[in-house]
This record gives sequence, structure tokens and C-alpha cells, in this order.
Amino acid sequence: CLPLWPENASKKLCVRVVGSLSHSKFFFFSQQDNGTLLSMDMCGGIMVDINVSNHATIISFSEYYDGAAPALLINHTPWATISYRQSGSEVIHKLEPCEARRFAWDDPAGTRKLCWSCKEHSGELDLLQVCAAHTFIGFTIHWVSFLDGRQRVLLFTEDTGVVTKARQSEELEQFQQELKVSLQNLGLSLINNGNRQEIAYIGITSSGVVWEFKPKNRWKPFSQKNINLLEKVYQSQLSGKTEGGWVRLDSNLEVNLSPAIMMMRQPHACPVRRNFLSGIQVEFKRSLHQRSLRAQLHWLQVDNQLPGAVFPIIFHPVPPPKSIALDAEPKPFIDVSVITRFNQHSNVTQIKYFMALVQEMALKIDQGFLDAVAALFRDLKRLRAEPTDASLSDVSGLSFFEHFHISPVKVTSALLSLLDETEFI
Repeated sequence: CLPLWPENASKKLCVRVVGSLSHSKFFFFSQQDNGTLLSMDMCGGIMVDINVSNHATIISFSEYYDGAAPALLINHTPWATISYRQSGSEVIHKLEPCEARRFAWDDPAGTRKLCWSCKEHSGELDLLQVCAAHTFIGFTIHWVSFLDGRQRVLLFTEDTGVVTKARQSEELEQFQQELKVSLQNLGLSLINNGNRQEIAYIGITSSGVVWEFKPKNRWKPFSQKNINLLEKVYQSQLSGKTEGGWVRLDSNLEVNLSPAIMMMRQPHACPVRRNFLSGIQVEFKRSLHQRSLRAQLHWLQVDNQLPGAVFPIIFHPVPPPKSIALDAEPKPFIDVSVITRFNQHSNVTQIKYFMALVQEMALKIDQGFLDAVAALFRDLKRLRAEPTDASLSDVSGLSFFEHFHISPVKVTSALLSLLDETEFI
């Protein structure tokens, strides 16, 4: 590990192999980079990773591995020559018929897009899209972009069957197994059996009434304002105060809430229904190359059951302000979605999509509750069995994220002290 003191303000760096007279292309050393392949004349290529923090910038170099190239270009045609280059670069490369080449950026500090052309047709790709397909030159040549393990592949071909298989493997693959679990409400009590004292009660509950519409192939909730208007009309018709039939609401929705019809015709025609969001809902799907998991928790509340508690409610979600909630649709407290993809020819699991949404929450803990929970976990620690050899061995494979999103979460100092005392950290 060596320190680097830049000699100018360009924020660019280049490297060369000892014994070689040529150096690599310049790259930014002050920008986060999770892996860029640099072309080298003596060793073929070297990977550079840049990790930027508040106190230091760490630049790491490693050997090339399968899938490290930004793209593998394959010309599956017997007659067409494909020209390609990096966007903004004057260096043009040729991909001859029946030829395959790995592509590396000619200018790692430039615009990272791949431009290709064939006769009068051309295109530009950022090499990040999961799958795309296009036809050009008289509907005879197709291009398709897909992932093979960790390697991005850009294929030019005349075979429509190859294109169809590549697209189906990513987008059109049908799920072979599907499992759904839905619980309306769930209650759990945290009890210390040693002194027969209930410490906390955890309650998971469903939502109130939620009106939904189906514009295409899945149900979507109305905004809270429209839900209130629809429920008011529905209850009025149910009690007999008003007659059924088509009704125009103040928000310009035109609906028929008769049980036999349940339709909306303005602003567009589609069915509607009266529903609620389950307290816990888990949906798991599996296909030949893909797994999908979505878990939702609508409302979570933790009550302090100790006598004389300073804060009777320890934890609960905070509803958004009414000015915001009326124009938004009801959302669960926690919503997690994960889509993973795996290749039968590779042991690498690609996490195509990860999303975790957590609504605003309130947490209030008094010292008595902290002491009770700490005592409970000290008892559990004494009863905990020693870890087995199997639990100590790590047999997990590599995982790569393509889309990752998690909403910001704030943790109070009181909770951190609890975690530290119970040896969670």
C-alpha cells in the first residue's frame, strides 16, 4: 500500500507495467468506481477499483476475471462488418463476420457509451440495460444485449431464434413455482420466563379500506383522497341514502359501485374493487433462471408492557402529513423486493433488482425497558449453544447487484446502546 500525492489538478491517473514503455489510458482516481478494465500491452488487462470515503481514496488493482470486460461483442452474421467505438472517441474498431471480441473503454475518463454502425444504420448503448432487441438492414440483422453470468454480451445475428431465446431468458421467462402468504393481523408477546414478566407486545395489523383500480393487468390503489370519496359514496349507497348507478365524484372520477358492476369509466374505463392491505404479505416466484421475492409489512407497533413505563408505545410508523397523504396512495410500512438471476453455466448469482422502502417511524425507549431487554438477552446468551463447524464455514457464492435502492433510515443513540449491550454488534 503506497500513498499518492497528485502533481496537478487533473484528478487523472495512469499506470504501466514494470519493463513496459507504454502506459494505460487515464482514469479518474477521485471518483467512485466499482471496477474498470484497463488495457495493458504486457499483461492484456488489469482491473482498477476506486473506493472514495470522507477521509481517504483507496485505489486497488487486481487481475482480469471472466466478465470484467464492459462487453463481449459477437458478430454472428456471415457477411456484415460492424464498426464500433466509444462515444466521443476517434478510435474506430472493426468486428468482422463470425468474429467475437471483448471491448474495453478507449478513454475510461470519457463518456461510457458504446456506439456501433453497420452501413447506414447505427446505435448507442450504455451497456447497463438488462435486455434489448432491435432489427435493422431490411429486417435481416438483429442485435440483442443480455447478460451471460457476469459478462455483458452484445450480439449481432440474422437468426431470430437466437434473439427470441435471449429475450425470453431475461424478460419473458414464465415462473414455474409461485407461493403467496398473507396474514391479516399478527400479535407477538416478548416474555421473560425467568421472572414471568411480559416485556413488550408486537402488533402487526392490516390497513383500513383501500379502493383499487385495474388499468392493465394488476390492481393499483387510488390516492387517499379518492379512496375517501369512493368510500363515502359506497357507504351512502349501502345504507340506502342514495341510489346506485353512475356517480361523478368531486375529483372527476365517474364510477358505478353497484356490487354487480364495480366499474370506472372516467378518466378511463377499468374495473374497481374494495380491498385492504394485509398486515403481512409475502410473494415468492421461481423460474428456470430467476427468483423473485416481495415482502410487505403494513403496520408495526411495539408497546411497552412494563408497569410504570415512561413511553407506553416504543415504536410505531409515523403517518405522513395530511397534505401529502391525500394525494398519495396508501403504502406499507416496509416494502422489500428482490429479483435474482442465476445461470446454469455459472455459480455467480446476479441480483438484478433490490428495493427496500421504509416509511418514517418513531422510536422511544426508557431505561427500564432497556434494562429488561438486556437482562433477557443475557439469559439467552447463557443458553445459546456453541456454533457448529457448518455454521462457521462460508459456502456462499458471489453476488452482483444491478439495481439497488434502500430508503434512508435514522437510528437513535438509545437504540445503538441497546444493540451494543445485547452484543448485536
